[in-house]
Amino acid sequence: MAARLYAAASRGDTATVGRLLHPEARLDVPGTSPVSGVYHGLSGFLRFTSATNAIVPGGAQTEIIDIMDGRRHAAVYGVSRATRTGRPPLTNPTVHLVTVDDARVTAITIFNADQRAVDDFWS
Repeated sequence: MAARLYAAASRGDTATVGRLLHPEARLDVPGTSPVSGVYHGLSGFLRFTSATNAIVPGGAQTEIIDIMDGRRHAAVYGVSRATRTGRPPLTNPTVHLVTVDDARVTAITIFNADQRAVDDFWS
């Protein structure tokens, strides 16, 4: 499930993302930057994407390194990268904990290796 969601998101396939996300899905983005917060459902996912794209055209690109997948949970390990004028490039090792219920993603919680660097980049 997680692999399909992240593949669809990376291709910009909103229809598939919408089918894979539960309508009440919760996306928790840690930190103190303008993109931090809690987002709900597909509309929240799209608001998060729009917020990152407003700061960095194209947003961050996440290379998935590995997915540890279970029946109800997955851990997605990757490295998110982005560049922004006037800031050091972002290279952010991250783990996303994904919860699945009834074949739909109900929650994604992001854990960044260096939250301060992430906040500095997006602020």
